Amino acid sequence: MSEDRRLRIDASDYLTRSYAEKGVGGWRALFLKFVIGLRPESVLEAGAGAPDFLANAPAARRVALDVGDRYSAAFQAAGIEFLQRDLDREGVGAAGFDVVICSDVFEHLLNPAFALASLREAMSPCGVLLSHVPNEFRLRTIAVMLGRRPATMFHADAQEWNDPHLRRFTDCGYRAFLQTQFKHNVRLTELRYEGPARLWRALGQRAPYFLEGGPTYASTNDLGKMRCVIAIKRRLSRAGPWP
Repeated sequence: MSEDRRLRIDASDYLTRSYAEKGVGGWRALFLKFVIGLRPESVLEAGAGAPDFLANAPAARRVALDVGDRYSAAFQAAGIEFLQRDLDREGVGAAGFDVVICSDVFEHLLNPAFALASLREAMSPCGVLLSHVPNEFRLRTIAVMLGRRPATMFHADAQEWNDPHLRRFTDCGYRAFLQTQFKHNVRLTELRYEGPARLWRALGQRAPYFLEGGPTYASTNDLGKMRCVIAIKRRLSRAGPWP
């Protein structure tokens, strides 16, 4: 076996062996509310996994993109286009999308900046990116700092040397990352605060990062779409916290 082969990371292996179907729940359930409010003609989900989210997305054109083809037949059966792409190395190969969803993907990539640029190029001029990455600096990581457990927070079955999470983001770092491609970035994280973070906010303070679920943003280069996103966020905020 050559040195190149031994050092290569097979990203599709994660989808084949380790990926657990998450359904629409979590952050994608929140994103679905924004998709409904934005009323796009076309939606692309990068790192789509299974068809659950796009099957519920109200758009004339729905496209799934993933590194592996484990669910390609399921997408096609649901009337959803499927693109097999490695976002570390390949562009999207399609363009003009009104909304792009990218949830829990950038932390898996060697070259997230390349992927972000590719997704922006696939969007229409007034398109919106809805994205999320996990927070791996939660309060429970104190056990890592004390040397009592390894750093594989989200993949306990993996070892540190083959953890599928290759990047770890802070909120300020993730926002700076998004700003490399987008002028307007609306923070959505607080829409899914858990109890302790909600209490902190009720006291008139921003919750510390170690209580948050992870950086979550709506990004666009169009001022009108930014205002639309803010209006949807305000409406959802009045409806109460998401589970």
